[in-house]
Amino acid sequence: MAGSTVGIFTVWWKGLKIEMKTGSTLRLPGNQNKTETAGGTGFRYQQYQVGQFKGTAILPKGTSLAAFQPDVEDELQVMADTGQQWSFPDAYLLDAPDLADNGGNMPLTWNMNTYKELLS
Repeated sequence: MAGSTVGIFTVWWKGLKIEMKTGSTLRLPGNQNKTETAGGTGFRYQQYQVGQFKGTAILPKGTSLAAFQPDVEDELQVMADTGQQWSFPDAYLLDAPDLADNGGNMPLTWNMNTYKELLS
């Protein structure tokens, strides 16, 4: 029997559904391992790492580019086609996107500190 894995993400930013191209990436916020070496020994310690969602959206006709300004924190919702869902209430865009004329492509990067995961 074949298994299922994530094929595409559906995204909502400030309640607006955003059409994403395939190739998006998601990293949840949490601790990451770091290594400090002293003498001939490596020591592990942890450091907090913010979460990140990165992808390329398209800007359809009638959608405002101004909706993607890096102004305030707001809710980002990400749903995988396999049923997993994540809600990030404190997400924020890092930069204003560059809108390309070859299909309305615009790369977007959000960072976040907290999340809630829903499994179906």
